[in-house]
Amino acid sequence: MKKQKESTHLINPESSDAREGPNAHTEVGQPSPERWVIVIIMCVASCMRSFVLAAFGLTNNVMAKYFNVEPWQIDWLSNVRALTMVLFCIPLLFILRRFSVKTSIVAVVVFSATSLTLASLAVSFRQGYFIAILGQVMSAFSTTIRIPLKSAIAAVWFPANEIAYAVGIMFIGRALGEAIGAVVAPHLVSVSDSPSTIRMRLLAVFGSFAAVTWVILVFVVVFVKKRPKHPPSIAQAKVLQLQELQESTSLKAELIKFKNGQLKMLTNVHFLTAWFTRITIDPVPRSTTTLLSSILQANFRKNGNTNVDGGFMIMGLWLMSIVGSFSAGPLLSITGRYKASVVVSTALASVSCFLGIAGLAINSISLVYTSQILLGLFVGLALVSVTELIVQVTYPTRITDAFVLNVFGLGIMLVIQTTIARLLLEKFGPIAAFAMELLYLLLPTCLLPFMKMPFYRQEAEASTTEGQ
Repeated sequence: MKKQKESTHLINPESSDAREGPNAHTEVGQPSPERWVIVIIMCVASCMRSFVLAAFGLTNNVMAKYFNVEPWQIDWLSNVRALTMVLFCIPLLFILRRFSVKTSIVAVVVFSATSLTLASLAVSFRQGYFIAILGQVMSAFSTTIRIPLKSAIAAVWFPANEIAYAVGIMFIGRALGEAIGAVVAPHLVSVSDSPSTIRMRLLAVFGSFAAVTWVILVFVVVFVKKRPKHPPSIAQAKVLQLQELQESTSLKAELIKFKNGQLKMLTNVHFLTAWFTRITIDPVPRSTTTLLSSILQANFRKNGNTNVDGGFMIMGLWLMSIVGSFSAGPLLSITGRYKASVVVSTALASVSCFLGIAGLAINSISLVYTSQILLGLFVGLALVSVTELIVQVTYPTRITDAFVLNVFGLGIMLVIQTTIARLLLEKFGPIAAFAMELLYLLLPTCLLPFMKMPFYRQEAEASTTEGQ
């Protein structure tokens, strides 16, 4: 990729790649410092929401006793999010495609704040299980918008050489929240605590998070701009020109365009391959977070407080996923090898999952620790890589449109993975539950090497005007 010689330049109006009109001149400028503030906002909001998810998963037995429900019903605090994503992703993302990135950020923060407020209300009394379910529905709305929004923010606000870094950093909020929640929650509440103690401690934490998120919302509304004055990359400038040329004036026309776009992707073998890869590997750490404490109780009950052991394992998994996400930035920016990065990382994640199975087979908790830490590292690398791969093979399609089917598929796979793993755990034991995770990771590892994937955004970025 050629380096820019000047701070700004104009896209060639005669460029066939840009599909521009005769008067379409788009200035590409220096990236705005505001971009890092937006990334931090997304990370903090995601971190607090993910803390709550991890807290429910790693204290499954505590929550089941507190709400007077069965452990599988606590699993459904995660599964209801997935089903909500499936049911509402299409109308929600269709509506938001008509608005700015800022509007989507506002929507993410509003739903996150509402979710945390409902979680606080739910734990304030022992009959609050169904309020917790409603809170997870709100959390699902936030997640549905956030999944494509990470790539949209990166494209709108960041230059080409920083996009992979930006996407990787925005994965950190989820990972950090899961990591902190996993290790703090088992120390915060235990099955031997009284209901009043559990109520007081969880209410203090969840309520504080809700208050902070409402403050973040005010900041976003007042200070965040709709988009930078000039697009920061050539590829983004071309997308803006194309969208202006194809601007629809009626909702019906927009709906037809949206439907045709989704049908086009369903017949695009490159997109379907990348899509299948993402929806199989993304739920693996979430399923692990939900079920690991139950797996450890089944296999290592004599070791003492398995919730604490599980918390440290999940903390290691998610912290190492941060390292993997960060590693993806320089790796992809320097090499541009999106597919190869996904294949290698999923293969190594499969090996780490096999180590976990071996640890359960020989009752070695240290080997299970090692497997979870390595799993986090390689899944983090794989997720950033496959997210960028999807953007590459669907460019110049709107990122929101390109990720509708991702959200839909991810919701279905979250329910499938968690439900099947719980059934396998109860019927056949923890090794069977881990074996399913290994299968999910092996599928893309074996599939992707046989597919040739085009990198359309990379090609658009490389196509500069003569003389530059």
